Amino acid sequence: MVHIRECMRKWLPFVLMAAALGVSPAQDVASPDAAELDLDLVKLKKGPKGRQREAMRKALLLVNLKQKETWLAESTGEDALHLKAEISFRRYLAAVDMAGCPEEFKRAFRNYAKLLNSFEEKDLKSVRDFPSVPLQEAGRELFRVLLNYRLEPEHLLEEMKALVDEEVEGKEELSPEQMMDIVREVREALQSGKRPFPAERVLEDRE
Repeated sequence: MVHIRECMRKWLPFVLMAAALGVSPAQDVASPDAAELDLDLVKLKKGPKGRQREAMRKALLLVNLKQKETWLAESTGEDALHLKAEISFRRYLAAVDMAGCPEEFKRAFRNYAKLLNSFEEKDLKSVRDFPSVPLQEAGRELFRVLLNYRLEPEHLLEEMKALVDEEVEGKEELSPEQMMDIVREVREALQSGKRPFPAERVLEDRE
């Protein structure tokens, strides 16, 4: 049975960014006053950057779902399936639809994805064969953009987890392969427009 949990040590796109900055993803960086922060977020959502922020949130929700497929592939214990999923994930990063996102986010995300795609598939026999790449600088740039738009990686991951939890509720003894199919179907339905994106969870729902 697959337990719905997230392997934080493998949170590739975002934990590396947080580590590079020396900042907790949930850390309040704009103000020590939580009430002021909430008000700032409301203003941001209603202002001209609100639509850009929402476009970023949707793009990153899809990225997290795609990476969830990779984690599930690893949990099968099948090296070939894990490698295939990891390659697919990295290629997906290079092709993410960022329509509506601000240019600074597009630039930072593309730089990050480019580094993760600096490999030749013919050279890979397992995930251990991916070349080491210097992610720190690109990670800093992308993480700063997320913080500027009040998008906290920790909460983005929680939104993905809640979406998957709702999808598998009441279903028992799911294999990793079955879970992969479910997550893939959810992601593809969101991406194609057949399923609406969930509204952003409010602070109370995150706690």
